[in-house]
Amino acid sequence: FSSSEERSKASSSLEQWTSSPGSTAASSPLDTSCWEAYINIIRISFATSHSSTTTHSNEPSETNIIEKIAYVTSPSSKQQPPSANLEQQIQREANGAKLLLLTLFCSKIRREYIRLLREHVNLARCVFEELITALLSFGDGSQQQPNDNDTATLMRACCTAVAAVAVRSSSQQCLNEGVMKMILNCKTSIALSLGMNNGTNHVVDNNTIRPFTPTVSLTLLADLPGEAQSRNDLPTADIEALLQMPFDATNMSAADAMLDTLQLSIGGFINGGGEMQDSLLCLTLKSLRKWAKICKSITISRLMETSPSNSTTGNSFLSQLVALLSSQSEQRQWSTAHHAEDVIIQSANVLTACLDNTSDFCTQSRRSAVSSMLSSIQGPVEFLVSPLRNSEMHLWEDATVALSNLASTLAREEMEDISTCQLQGSFDLIQLLLELQAHPVHNVALPVLEVWLALQDIPTSDRHPSLAAPLYMQLVEVILNRIAFPPTFVSWEEELEIESSDFDEMRRMATDVLIGAYYLLRSAYLETLSNVVTATSSDDWEIIEAALFCLCAASREACARVKSVANAVSSGRDSPVSSDGNSTALGLTQLVRSICSSPASSRHHLVLSGMCTFLGSYSTVWASSCPPQSVLEILAYLASAIPTPAATEAAGKGMRLVLISVGPKLAKAAASPGADPSSYNFISTALTQSMEAALSSCNATVMENVAEGCARVCVQLKDSSQTKTILTSVAMPSLHRCRSSLDAISASSSDNSSGHAASQVESATQTLISCLGVLKQLIRFCDASIGETHVLTDVLTAVWPVLKDISTNSNCRRNEDVLSRLFDVHSQLLNAVPTLIGPHFKDIISFIVQAYEETFCASALDYVSAAVESFDSEQIVAAAGLDEQSKSALFTQLLSHIYQRTFAYVQTKGPSECTQVIKAFFEVAQRYLLFCPGALCQCPELPSLFSLGTACLTECQ
Repeated sequence: FSSSEERSKASSSLEQWTSSPGSTAASSPLDTSCWEAYINIIRISFATSHSSTTTHSNEPSETNIIEKIAYVTSPSSKQQPPSANLEQQIQREANGAKLLLLTLFCSKIRREYIRLLREHVNLARCVFEELITALLSFGDGSQQQPNDNDTATLMRACCTAVAAVAVRSSSQQCLNEGVMKMILNCKTSIALSLGMNNGTNHVVDNNTIRPFTPTVSLTLLADLPGEAQSRNDLPTADIEALLQMPFDATNMSAADAMLDTLQLSIGGFINGGGEMQDSLLCLTLKSLRKWAKICKSITISRLMETSPSNSTTGNSFLSQLVALLSSQSEQRQWSTAHHAEDVIIQSANVLTACLDNTSDFCTQSRRSAVSSMLSSIQGPVEFLVSPLRNSEMHLWEDATVALSNLASTLAREEMEDISTCQLQGSFDLIQLLLELQAHPVHNVALPVLEVWLALQDIPTSDRHPSLAAPLYMQLVEVILNRIAFPPTFVSWEEELEIESSDFDEMRRMATDVLIGAYYLLRSAYLETLSNVVTATSSDDWEIIEAALFCLCAASREACARVKSVANAVSSGRDSPVSSDGNSTALGLTQLVRSICSSPASSRHHLVLSGMCTFLGSYSTVWASSCPPQSVLEILAYLASAIPTPAATEAAGKGMRLVLISVGPKLAKAAASPGADPSSYNFISTALTQSMEAALSSCNATVMENVAEGCARVCVQLKDSSQTKTILTSVAMPSLHRCRSSLDAISASSSDNSSGHAASQVESATQTLISCLGVLKQLIRFCDASIGETHVLTDVLTAVWPVLKDISTNSNCRRNEDVLSRLFDVHSQLLNAVPTLIGPHFKDIISFIVQAYEETFCASALDYVSAAVESFDSEQIVAAAGLDEQSKSALFTQLLSHIYQRTFAYVQTKGPSECTQVIKAFFEVAQRYLLFCPGALCQCPELPSLFSLGTACLTECQ
């Protein structure tokens, strides 16, 4: 196949052929010819040893059939004369073909081998024999490992295929016979390579012993647990049993035999002696890691035991792993830095997996194992400490991450014992974890946070005193510095040191730890962080910003403490937490005075954003502990922060929270006997300035947040005349902007050819939409009547002409966004002041219907839904000059007209192209059914309405 396209087609055909009948359906006969063909292919593919060489001639003289095919079909073979590069290219192509064959064959084994073994035993055994023979071609014992990458890849693929067969091979006497024989074969192979031929093969029939190289043996052992898990025909419990049930010939389980084999291996390779020994040590640890993750019987207690293979030295697996993660490992001469790092990673991962396995929890053997590890942290062994130092020195990030995971898992799983510090080395582990928590690499610091959460679950009375307040004071400082921005930070687009996702995740995960720290430290937590904010130089802005984040993390809990004390005082009770609550309130009010005393413009933009968030988060504290004048200063500070882009949204959210919390306080102060008559003027000025600052931001979300806060303050005021006046003052800036935007739209629309005019229209339109959103929020949260008049009376008088002008402007009527926001305002008015809107209802509904016919804007139908619900009230029916009969007639006619227009529109566009309109229309129908069923039943289009619904449902399916 001379082209890549032909090769691709050939690969697809081979894959299709491999997936023969019988792969999926149990009733279909197995294609034994396919299996036989694969056996022959495997036989001829690996007929020649991989160590053979080729001669320089027109065609390789000592190659198998696959290499001959590669030579004939390779475009490179046309080169004359043949070169060494040509031979390498042909060999690579041949190896690629072999790898494809092995991969497809392995998939076939996973799908069909169990059935093949049941129906064609001899053929199944032949498959196993040919794969074993192929695996033997990768070395004869003198060759320890493959000598090039292609051969190593082929060897691993062949090992995977053999492992897939082994875990599916069984007999009537033993379900795990294939697994056990493979493990014992590997053990014998490793023993022979170590010169230990002293009866290691007596447990297996001599005819089954086929010695592999240590590399092949260890690779096979590493593949067995994964292949066992891939058995879809067995539930998880049976897979576990497959690896742990006793084997009659040895009375050992697969896990027992594997541990015995790997301990034999690690004992032979742990002392080094060159690159080969180091590589085999890494492979041994990798195999153990894979088995430990799957087998529940491989616990940390089990690693403490001495296996029969190591009974002479008395070294347990655990002691050898600890040695590899201690200062002793530094004294060993490693052939390459890669092997030194890999040993740390694999050893740490093995211990982590075994500690995560809690099958031996609360046993004395586990406690002894944990005690052994903890006591080894101190010198001279320096378990964990030494490899961490070494990894840091060589910048081995993966090794540092593995060690962090191990240290965190050890502390988390054994926290009940460690928290008492009765086990030697417990405090050393905590100090090591503090160092890891401060580590700049995200994946190193993140796992440690789980340790502090586990420690929080231990009552302080059950902990060592040093693991209570002293530790958490230190921890808060560590986390504060760890979650800080880099000092050179400008924006995430320009940041190269850290990823924004890692930064956000670290802060999110640290929040729970900080809340736990607050519960333990209480006012001391806030005092410490407040001192950081006030005492740190502005040049260290990142530390100030991080301290503000830590303050905000515990804001809900701190506010609850202050509120509980305030409630106790107001009810004449003594609170047991009065002292702490008072200290909390005093410290926070001092901090807020310090913040507001400096101009917002003098702060770093991220610090300013943090301060705005802080001011909003503790709004309930300001409401209970700050005088009205201080509250107004806070509002002024937030308003001054809005022009800073990085702080705009935080300032808007903060202002909303402050206004909502302090509204009752301001209203009470203004209405109290002897209050300054100008108090209402101060409130009006503060709210108006806040609204103007929000409008100047051109941020719709900020505008709506501030509008909501202002409205909530206004409805708290007790004087109706002052409420109307202040509310109108707050609304007027938005109305002025609406009017200016309308004028700009009208003036610019006459010049259609100018690009500048078009941009002006676009800008004015966006301003108009935002200001209508402000009016919507003001109306929505002012749905209260004071006395005989509604607080929105004056606002409605001012806003009505603007709304009429918008509804008659041709440019606005063509813009669905403007119409949608205009309809929202009308809906809110209908809900808030129905009696005031009633006289204008017929004109409004006529406009709504006309606008719907022009644009088919779904928001128009939303208004109709609101109207149907509102007219369920007799009060608005009377205000609109209707009785029940005329109301029913009006709404029947309205529904009929809307249905006719909607049906024609849907029929033209198709249901899939107008889903929002269809949804809004059937919401109208639902409101009719609930609030105006008479009008619905009298509608002549009612049968057609059901037909439309059926058609839309059919289209959706």
